[in-house]
Amino acid sequence: MVKDPFSPFYTISKHPVEQERLAKTLDVGSYASEVARAAAGISALPGDYGSTIAAHAAELGTMSQSLRDAALGLTHRDMSIAAEIAASSRSMLDKVAALNLPSYAAGLGVTSASQRIAESVAGIGTHDAAFRSLALLGDRFRRPEFDEMSRIGRDLQGYISNTYGLNNSSLLESLTAIKQPWLDIHDTAASIMGFAKLQGIGHLIASVPTFDIATASILRSDFGDWRDPITWPSDLGTNVGTRAVLYLDRGFNPALTEFPVEAFDEGLEASGLQDDRPLLVAAYGDPVPLSDDPDQESSFARNNLVHDWLQRFETQIRKFIDDAMTAIYGGDWPRHKLPNGLYDKWLDKQRKDTSGHAWPLIHYADFTDYELVICREDNWRAVFRGHFARPELVRESLQRLYPTRLATMHARMLMPEDELFVFAEITRLVKRFKV
Repeated sequence: MVKDPFSPFYTISKHPVEQERLAKTLDVGSYASEVARAAAGISALPGDYGSTIAAHAAELGTMSQSLRDAALGLTHRDMSIAAEIAASSRSMLDKVAALNLPSYAAGLGVTSASQRIAESVAGIGTHDAAFRSLALLGDRFRRPEFDEMSRIGRDLQGYISNTYGLNNSSLLESLTAIKQPWLDIHDTAASIMGFAKLQGIGHLIASVPTFDIATASILRSDFGDWRDPITWPSDLGTNVGTRAVLYLDRGFNPALTEFPVEAFDEGLEASGLQDDRPLLVAAYGDPVPLSDDPDQESSFARNNLVHDWLQRFETQIRKFIDDAMTAIYGGDWPRHKLPNGLYDKWLDKQRKDTSGHAWPLIHYADFTDYELVICREDNWRAVFRGHFARPELVRESLQRLYPTRLATMHARMLMPEDELFVFAEITRLVKRFKV
């Protein structure tokens, strides 16, 4: 199959190889929040070693205040620190390793995920403190007993039911479905509420009109406010730290993702947010193969899953816009109803396309073009108002997707926040395409 160089997913076909290289650099690695915990967990070392770190705090003096705090374990739940660590972890861990703490790497039962994080950030066998802190991270979480989960369900019943419409029996069923440790022994209230909210969000999106004003407001309390046009940072697609800070600045609730990776994956599955994978509409874009190497496909399963959802979604939104606009304005709608400059831009891409495919003109749209077409005032009034309550709600949903879409295009590893946005927002949007 000849690849279409104008497909937004053209470069994805080589992304596992690219990611394998990038994962060895310092600005990618694993989830930013876990990198933060790798540093912050040092504070949980036995008292004498914790004192050793504190006594040598002056040796960390060249670092920024937030990095010093993270190295000393003062703010382990702060995702803004995580973002800086993700970009500067080598410097920090070098300084911590220079304190000559004893080796804890062997015999600690470090999970494969934790070891992978430590390897990618610090280098195998080089920074024993990182291994130790990651092992302690695993020890921080446990799985509640059944009677404890029943009590948790009862305590949350009123709030979760009133806010998300999820009844107690369904919440308890979700709680018991999680086999991995997920309850943070240091902050049980936050992890309980975060997990319950994750299940509530899945139920809400599955059971109510997804662009109802009240629904959008509930989601905004957890996902943050993305309604106003955003000026995107120049390194948004390549710097995981920039992405993490942006999410926090918009108001994302980090309790939704503050779980070990395996537990978060099970929580997503239990929530139902991954149940409605969009169909691929072949007339609006070919699927782009990822890799013929099954080991690479397995290694990057998380990115591949998000890539698949985004690719399917883009064919869906192109078809939705094209069908809706054609029904009102006719097949030549792009000539007359695109914002200034877009028609010529799409035509230029079409002229340069040598793939041999006879794609609809909207095939050449950029991701940011979809919102411009939908929210243009005359298009909104005549075509799209019946699908979405307000134009700013469509903008909000698409802007939540854009950072992850951009990171995927640049073959960067993804955070749990990225996954959550993709599954939640794509499900919301595609449901309204069918109205």
